[in-house]
Amino acid sequence: MAVLKNFLNGNLTQQALVYNLQSDTFAPVIAIPNTEFNELFAAVQNDDTIAFKQLYQKYWKALYISACKRIDDDAAQDMVQEVMVTLWKRRNAITIESADDLERYLHTALKYRIVSYFAYDAQVTSIPEWFDITFDPHIESAYDARQLQEVINSEVNLMPQRMQLIFNLSRQYDLSIADIASQLNLSEQTVKNQLTMAMKRLRVSLSRYLQNDLAICSAIAYLLFGVNN
Repeated sequence: MAVLKNFLNGNLTQQALVYNLQSDTFAPVIAIPNTEFNELFAAVQNDDTIAFKQLYQKYWKALYISACKRIDDDAAQDMVQEVMVTLWKRRNAITIESADDLERYLHTALKYRIVSYFAYDAQVTSIPEWFDITFDPHIESAYDARQLQEVINSEVNLMPQRMQLIFNLSRQYDLSIADIASQLNLSEQTVKNQLTMAMKRLRVSLSRYLQNDLAICSAIAYLLFGVNN
């Protein structure tokens, strides 16, 4: 298949790449035995675009459904595209030993993007190194997870009532933007704006304890959404 080669050679846009990769009907998600998965991922690392398309079709839909709980459909599609294209670009830079490893890596990368989508400006998160992460991120800080959770809880308690309610419906009850808007009789844009302001407040609060934006993003993703949720 020449699709990925054309993309890598600059002859195909990312949108066209994803359209081609999504052109086939998604097959049901079936667990891949580790031995078979290792062969498949090894083929991806050897630039096998057909093997990559198999991985893409296996994981794309689950990532998209997960993203749609937090952001609107169009942004979710763009975000998942970025995650999968980044996987292809970094296929030889990451250590993946099982299907569970890859699933964890992809969902963690997605959570980083969701956090940054709300908490950071686009020009910051467009930096390539921003998402050059390992599949098992950790919080590098003198503060442990419990202390950071207390910082987040304190900031949430200081939020205006409507912002706090919207944030908690998203965080604690895992409601989508559309569901929150429906329950509270608000527009989806209003819900999105409130979540954006809430995440930016958390970013500012955590910046007093963590050294850089990547550590802050990691902390929010870990403490709010969990690594494996």
